[in-house]
Amino acid sequence: MEFTSGTTGHKGERMKLLKPAGGARREWVDFAKGAAILMVVYYHTSLYLGDIGVENTLGRIKVVFELFPMPLFFLVSGLFGSRIRTWSFGDLWRRRLYPLLWLYVVWSVIRMAFYLVVPLANGGLGELPATDPLNLLLLFFWPSSSYWFIYGLVLFTLGAWLLRKVDHRVQVALAAVMGTMFTTGLLNTTNVGWNRIGALFVFFLVGTLYSKRIIDFVEQKGSRAFLYVTPVFVVLSAVLFLFPIRWVPFLALAGQMAAVAMGILVSRALSRVRFLNFFTICGERSLHIYLLHLYFIVIAITILRVILPEDRSEIGGFEVPLLLVVMVLAVVLSLFVTRYLSKVKWIYVPPAALGGPGKRRKPVPVPARGPGVVSDPAAVPADEPGTSPSHEKKRAESHE
Repeated sequence: MEFTSGTTGHKGERMKLLKPAGGARREWVDFAKGAAILMVVYYHTSLYLGDIGVENTLGRIKVVFELFPMPLFFLVSGLFGSRIRTWSFGDLWRRRLYPLLWLYVVWSVIRMAFYLVVPLANGGLGELPATDPLNLLLLFFWPSSSYWFIYGLVLFTLGAWLLRKVDHRVQVALAAVMGTMFTTGLLNTTNVGWNRIGALFVFFLVGTLYSKRIIDFVEQKGSRAFLYVTPVFVVLSAVLFLFPIRWVPFLALAGQMAAVAMGILVSRALSRVRFLNFFTICGERSLHIYLLHLYFIVIAITILRVILPEDRSEIGGFEVPLLLVVMVLAVVLSLFVTRYLSKVKWIYVPPAALGGPGKRRKPVPVPARGPGVVSDPAAVPADEPGTSPSHEKKRAESHE
């Protein structure tokens, strides 16, 4: 983002608005993740408000939320997980699969416990009741709408590793075909988690296989890319927004790719703007917001269910402001609680006694990087969704 001026005074003002250029490399990743997680919170807040009869907060704009946030998270997870292709299965299990499965199981148990404690809360929204023990028994067969993303990362990581010797073009083509079968409705498991997992594997694969190319392109040619990404994004978004034609093969997938590309380019342009730093903060803590925000939304909805007038039309015109208040509370409280929950390491990573990261092991040999392999910044997925490029600066934090 440029603020042009020929005077020294204006240059000084520009420097106040922008962060130092040296610290902005990869900051666009956290900025993009921050924008994406805020969209996720907005979307979930709207769904839960709709469940108590507060409508007019989403509508056709739902299309936007289907195009960008989750595809972006999986792409970024792939970008910074490209070295998994060089690992043995033992390393893959220890460094990725086991920590992710631990995170998935622990937070699924926390989810069930929460809904057993909070009265009048509804955590199902069309699926199994959140308090049903079947949720835990079917954890690996019927993922919940709350934490399917983590389980998706487990399957995607394993899938990318198993396919590592298959031609890259074949991998992407097969994943794209599978994805479009889900987005068009040709395949429908009736489970939100499985449908989304099937639709989004291609983004993780692309990130894993072409990480260096993507990062180099964004950081070296991002400004020029606006010229041709913008019209493609505008046209595809308009078509998907105005017409119910998601059944057209590869149309939704093309829209998702254009939205992710546009979101990344905009994030690169805005990531140095100081007053937008909150997006970067949210991106650095996207995992924690993802894990916690629904609980605060549900508590707020439980209270609103009681205090709002029975005739919801009486609050007509205030639906969106109400949504924004609940959304902001959910994000801020998630960030606040994270400061204390991060001290409880076992809810994020397995303890050393159970083979977690604190256990003494032989050093893992680091093979020579092949083409397209980006350095993996974390031994455990402590900052998923997507691995934060700021990880090295935060290695001393208690949750990592």
